[in-house]
Amino acid sequence: MGLGRLAPHWIRARYAKALNEIPLPVRSFGGIDPAALTVLAEVEIAGQVLRFGRLAQVPRLWITLPDQYPQVMGFLTGLETGRPDLHLTELDHLEWASRPGRAAHIKREALTAWNIPSRNCEG
Repeated sequence: MGLGRLAPHWIRARYAKALNEIPLPVRSFGGIDPAALTVLAEVEIAGQVLRFGRLAQVPRLWITLPDQYPQVMGFLTGLETGRPDLHLTELDHLEWASRPGRAAHIKREALTAWNIPSRNCEG
């Protein structure tokens, strides 16, 4: 369900913001080894430790939960543009990530983790 193009701008803006908060479930990736990731950052969000890491051959920022099974939660894309999308590869983590404000918090921390190494490499 969506809003028509004749809906007021402020309603469409709120609707777009609400859609951006929802993590996108994806089943196309599997078999990522958390030990193979280069860990860029580790943060705690709502009592869970999250690690952000990269694979050299895949331009995504992967999220792992070292204390949970399955360990791989998903990945983020769009970090170069500053508007990341959260993709969950494991639906076991969907309920936790869908709580109000969590997806936005994960995205903010992911942007920070993504930008720190590039800032250090550029000088």
